Amino acid sequence: MAYRAGMAFEPRTMVAQRGAFGKVSRSIEPAEGVDPADPRYRAAILQHFLARWIRDALGIRGVTPAEFLASVPDAPGLSVDRQRRVLRGETTATYTDLAFWAGHFPFIARQMSAYLASWADADSPQKPDFAPQAPARAQARPPLR
Repeated sequence: MAYRAGMAFEPRTMVAQRGAFGKVSRSIEPAEGVDPADPRYRAAILQHFLARWIRDALGIRGVTPAEFLASVPDAPGLSVDRQRRVLRGETTATYTDLAFWAGHFPFIARQMSAYLASWADADSPQKPDFAPQAPARAQARPPLR
């Protein structure tokens, strides 16, 4: 792996099925010629899961990313356009993105932690059978009598 060109990359270019980025609940195979141990591929899969968890959480609330972001105070880097690109894997997510979304949806922090822990337990650097869980829907409580 040559890192002289830097680590800037488009995350979805690291996976075989670019259109599945952030939409399917499983890992996506690496693109042709991409080593599964490449840190860029591993980061892309991490972002793929983050995007999926965000979509799941917003779907449960019945809101779009634009609607949700309009409801929170302005924050640098959290524009609707940039977040859409992050969710599609067109631009790299940052720790700030992770902190923002995990702060609003704590299950994202738990899922991210479980996924990262799976790297330490796996024989290979990327465990393709990791199946993240969707957030639980809030259950309606019976009326008080």
